[in-house]
Amino acid sequence: MLSCIRRALPLLPFLLLPLLPGALAQRAGSGPPTQDPFGQKEAAVAVRSLGNYQSHSVFDNILTIRSTDGATLRVRPWRTGVVRVEYFPPSQPVQEIPSVSVVQSPVPPAPEAARAVQRLTGSSNSGALRNEANALVWALPESFGTSYATVTIQKNPLRVSYQRGSETLIAEAGGAFEQLTPTGGTGVSFRLSPDEHLYGTGSRALPLDRRGRKLTLYNEAHYGYQNGEPTLNVSLPTVVSSRGYMLFFDNHAPGTLDLGATEKNTLEYRAEGLRNLAYYIITGDSYAEILSRYTALTGRQPLPPRWALGLVQSRFGYKSEPEMYQVARRMRQADFPLDALVLDLYWFGGTTQQGDFQWVKPNFPNPRRLLHRLDSTGVKTVLITEPYIMRTSRHDQLVRSQGLVGRDQNGQPYTVESFWAGPATLVDMFRPAARQWLWQHYDRLKQDGVGGWWSDLGEPENQPTDMQYDAGTTRQIHNAYGQAWAGILSEGYARQYPQERLFNLGRSGWAGMQRHSLFPWSGDVSRSWGGLQAQVPIMLSMGLGGVGYMHSDAGGFAGSTPDPELYTRWLQLASLGPVLRPHGSGVPPEPYWYPEPYRSAVRRFTHLRYELLPYLYTLAWENSQTGAPLTRPMNFGETQLVASGLLEPDDTTTPPLDWSWQTDASSAWGRERRLVRQRQAFARSNQPQFTNVNDQFLLGSNLLVAPVLQPGQRRRNVLLPAGTWVDFDTHQTLPGNQTVGRNAPLARIPLLVRAGAILPLAPYVPTTARYRTDTLRVRYYADPSVRESSFTMYEDDGKSREVAEQFQLLAFEGSTSTTGTSLRVAVRGTYPGAPTTRTVELLIPRVAATPAAIQLNQATLPATDWQYAEAKHTLRVRFPLGAQPVQLTVPGLQLDTTPAADLTPEVVELQTPSNRTFGGSTQLNYALYQPGHYALMIRNSQGELVKTLPLAAEAGAHQVPWNGDDVQGRPVPGGVYWAELLGQHQRLVLVR
Repeated sequence: MLSCIRRALPLLPFLLLPLLPGALAQRAGSGPPTQDPFGQKEAAVAVRSLGNYQSHSVFDNILTIRSTDGATLRVRPWRTGVVRVEYFPPSQPVQEIPSVSVVQSPVPPAPEAARAVQRLTGSSNSGALRNEANALVWALPESFGTSYATVTIQKNPLRVSYQRGSETLIAEAGGAFEQLTPTGGTGVSFRLSPDEHLYGTGSRALPLDRRGRKLTLYNEAHYGYQNGEPTLNVSLPTVVSSRGYMLFFDNHAPGTLDLGATEKNTLEYRAEGLRNLAYYIITGDSYAEILSRYTALTGRQPLPPRWALGLVQSRFGYKSEPEMYQVARRMRQADFPLDALVLDLYWFGGTTQQGDFQWVKPNFPNPRRLLHRLDSTGVKTVLITEPYIMRTSRHDQLVRSQGLVGRDQNGQPYTVESFWAGPATLVDMFRPAARQWLWQHYDRLKQDGVGGWWSDLGEPENQPTDMQYDAGTTRQIHNAYGQAWAGILSEGYARQYPQERLFNLGRSGWAGMQRHSLFPWSGDVSRSWGGLQAQVPIMLSMGLGGVGYMHSDAGGFAGSTPDPELYTRWLQLASLGPVLRPHGSGVPPEPYWYPEPYRSAVRRFTHLRYELLPYLYTLAWENSQTGAPLTRPMNFGETQLVASGLLEPDDTTTPPLDWSWQTDASSAWGRERRLVRQRQAFARSNQPQFTNVNDQFLLGSNLLVAPVLQPGQRRRNVLLPAGTWVDFDTHQTLPGNQTVGRNAPLARIPLLVRAGAILPLAPYVPTTARYRTDTLRVRYYADPSVRESSFTMYEDDGKSREVAEQFQLLAFEGSTSTTGTSLRVAVRGTYPGAPTTRTVELLIPRVAATPAAIQLNQATLPATDWQYAEAKHTLRVRFPLGAQPVQLTVPGLQLDTTPAADLTPEVVELQTPSNRTFGGSTQLNYALYQPGHYALMIRNSQGELVKTLPLAAEAGAHQVPWNGDDVQGRPVPGGVYWAELLGQHQRLVLVR
């Protein structure tokens, strides 16, 4: 008890610091937007179904079916594993449906693949389409003519289903339908399996598995949100199933996704106002394959500039040139890395000058000099812009007179009177003249040396429904608005700066947003433990929608109460996420403001992030090649580039990329072998315990991150996948496929490495501008249970757009057996400025004894080039790496794989109270992992027992109220109290 009180003492100097001048709230009243996009609850709507089969035809690889009710259904194989389905109600023209998301063109099956399907199915017609009595059955090739999938169109009534072999992956339930309302609309429903899990749907502060929920598809901003907010800044019309498919509804209209909320085994999509409907069935034998096909369809995220993976410091907001210099200097002095500073709206004069796009003087007297000086120290500058043009802006008259903004029903510029910053107009991102006008401002500012962009408020967060744009009304274009805005920058860079990589910090978007180099964040989150807890499922869900760089305002944005422990835990999470960007309002977000021991704890993780840059940058490259997110849910499965083809000693060329999850092969035998292996792996990864994990994640395939998400928590449970895992810090061994307890002192969170992993690191540098890989610190987690493993590291100049062959791949392949351990390394390719030689500093942990000898290319390595640390059980080896492959061998290496001693999981978890500061009562939250009888004690600041609260006995999440009273029910005085449960504590402040 006393130790918990002592942990609070370092807070006192920080709490007594005078608060900085209060930052202007991002929204008047700090409340949510006044608009309610869906209004009242949806009433039952009459619908008209598709009807029965009447006739069909096939032309240009499109199957067109006419129904007895006059509707039309079209089925179009798009690419391998991808099928597009379209529905046109009666009286609606059958035509191409425009898309803001899809960039890939369909490709019909190659003739040899079509012939293979005929051979496999016994079909005699050229298209492998069979017209049976009750259905049309269309067999489609999967790969290399060794297997096929089947699209079946039931005739009466018309329903579409997709089979793979004898298994039906997905089948329509009620089929496509038309909504018979004044506004109209369309929809479609599907059958769900009882054990099916559903993921994706965009940014929502909800658990990862969205099964059983009804969700809106309408981008919304919610200021100060916490865990439980169902709709946020990015809605995605994508649903990923644990059965191995994705449904992608290719329409940006407002809509709903009913994922088994109304009928538990039915998924239903409805879109408002649509006169037709298009959706894709995207299948795969892994989540990686599904995302690869989806991001090929909608566009992949280009590789970011390397500095985007560094620490990007932001706040609301820096107001002057001296302040920018001061922050950069203090970050360096306090030994924190820094790669970018973000300027909020004060660079152009504040809230009332939105739309000026001009530096305000005298605060920024010489922007070019400022940005050049910062850049010379390795610090980029990122500028905020908004889509609103204030009536007080210098450009107000121009945009109104030239028709560059949204309009009313009479065609006149529409003033949004209720915008939080004051009356404003909203740029029409769909009007070519407006797009050109905006790009001219971006281009001019880029000449000042701007390194990146911040696109804020892009939902848009306040967009009255009676506005008109070139592409339609507010509700027709709302979800596509942020996408259209992002396209101005991505198209402008592609046209005028084709060799540069774009960084666009955007708050909103739609399906396909990733191809515009958007790095989204999760909105104006509450600075609270509930806000922090929401971030893991938000990040992972966006990743399963093809958006790999979702992150948060690290430390929390909304709120005026400093909490150093919360800040520390948030920065630890962010340091091992896609983007590290501390940001906030009202409380200093820079890490140097925080007292010890919090400052050192944060510093350690920011340094670790920079040491992990070779690994993180490789994950970024993998995302640009395949769509695999950097951070992944626990059931995602392993992905890696197969290294064997890169290690051939006489081959200096770079062979075609071969990813471990791909099931293509050059022979039927090879494909069948890979297919069976991948489907077995997919089944293992989707075991029930891994399907809805919301408090830990995988960083790539080899690192497991278990952030601390509860105040006062110093030990937490970690769910381990199969295999062996190794603690990154202590090198302790953790047998997998179980839940273990791990210590989590303030300076550390559980960070585990997959046994057999090869993990590349680099020496710490304070900015990526000084990043070099001429020295690599490679960890090989050799393990007897993993005979062979590999990792391929990607490297280039960190700034140029992808140019053919202007990169290097460093292939590592390790093997461990009873005869010894070896590591093969080879370099393929080059780029301008690439090191001609490297020094590899290899670390092998868990070594039980000093090796007798170490060999490099079969020659004994001098004893001066390696060192065994008996106390730490680590072997360090130093060797050169040039253009030729090398092989390091440690004959007879003995490994100590004894499991760690203290792996007993916690049986309870005392969680964040509903209110830590309260006047009447508060709900104390706790989870029981094992059923039993426990008591929760309330103690005062002197450690004296005040009251004991009885708890539930069954396992699960629970609440118990405390009304600020003692055991006799008498009110207790105001002050600090502690809730205590089996050695875990939560601090409470009772206000009287």
